[in-house]
Amino acid sequence: MKTSIPALTSLRFFAAAMIVIQHSASYFHIWEDFTKTFTLIQGVTFFFVLSGFILTYAHSNLSGVGNSVKFIWARISRVWPAHIFTMGLLYYLWAYPYATGLVVTAEQTLLSATLTQAWSQLPSNFFAFNGVAWTLSVEMFFYAMFPLLILNFSKTWHIKLAISFALAMAAVFIAVSTNAPAYASGDVVTTASWVYIWPPARLFEFVLGMVAGKAFLVYGHKVKESGFKSVGLVALLVILAGSYYMPAIGWSLERQGLIGPALRGWITVSSSSVFYAIGLFLLASSTGTVTYILSWRPLVLLGEISFSIYLIHQMIIRSLMINPTWTAGIDPVVVMIGYWTVTIAASYLLWVLIEKPCQRMMLKLIKRRPANITELQKA
Repeated sequence: MKTSIPALTSLRFFAAAMIVIQHSASYFHIWEDFTKTFTLIQGVTFFFVLSGFILTYAHSNLSGVGNSVKFIWARISRVWPAHIFTMGLLYYLWAYPYATGLVVTAEQTLLSATLTQAWSQLPSNFFAFNGVAWTLSVEMFFYAMFPLLILNFSKTWHIKLAISFALAMAAVFIAVSTNAPAYASGDVVTTASWVYIWPPARLFEFVLGMVAGKAFLVYGHKVKESGFKSVGLVALLVILAGSYYMPAIGWSLERQGLIGPALRGWITVSSSSVFYAIGLFLLASSTGTVTYILSWRPLVLLGEISFSIYLIHQMIIRSLMINPTWTAGIDPVVVMIGYWTVTIAASYLLWVLIEKPCQRMMLKLIKRRPANITELQKA
């Protein structure tokens, strides 16, 4: 059984925090300039790359139909219970106590409950119920593909990486050829429907993470043995550089008329995945001060509840928007601190009371657990 990598677990919290800030800045009017400078939705990209890295690290030898089925079931047990709980909670709150007049269709309910909503190109479907859950739909596609992707990965990684990149460019082509608009106010298929939401368009990021995970298994020990203590710092600089410069490059190319909004959208959000893969490899291979700090138990715990933070944060901010009297007359900074406190506390409860117990119960249905189950539960 492989040991966990605490520093990478901590980074999950910072990626989740990027999304929380992105979704809450317009309410608090505190982080707005920051969200205009940095494309914080790249936190989703980071999650996709990290997912590929961890699963490859933990299951590099996954083989056989039986083990593959157990693997996929274990992944479902990781994400589905908390998703269903928050989906039901949102419907109850919006339909009854808040009386928002929420109406959902059978199609929206079925797509969300089965985590297939990202396969629809309409915002009314992929953002139905708890809007952020569309990323779980994409992750489920990754999990279903993983047993095939990891097969002979050492010999076929370059082919699978090329195919996944081709799928991303196919999404750009579809968006362009169908004249999908970059922005639309109604329930319209946009470039984001194909380039940002459609699961095959994001597979490249996941496979890049797999490549980085495999590289770590093969070469990570050599980096550690080198004795270079600043590897962790270099890793963070690489991640930050990708996060800042790649969106800037995308917008610059579009302003010069060299690319259209569809390709700009991909460059802005997904191209930083290359930097994230390199950064994760370096950080996992480091032993210096940065790794020590990121391995601090409180940070690791925040990383462990980051999935719950991601699921519940938008529900809380939307509740504040529905009931503005709750925060009327209170300093926005105080409200923001209170919001983060409530979000983390609620996320911890969701993790302790729903996510982990349901995961354990579902795993008990598997007579023989797959190898590296400890790491799998944390991935």
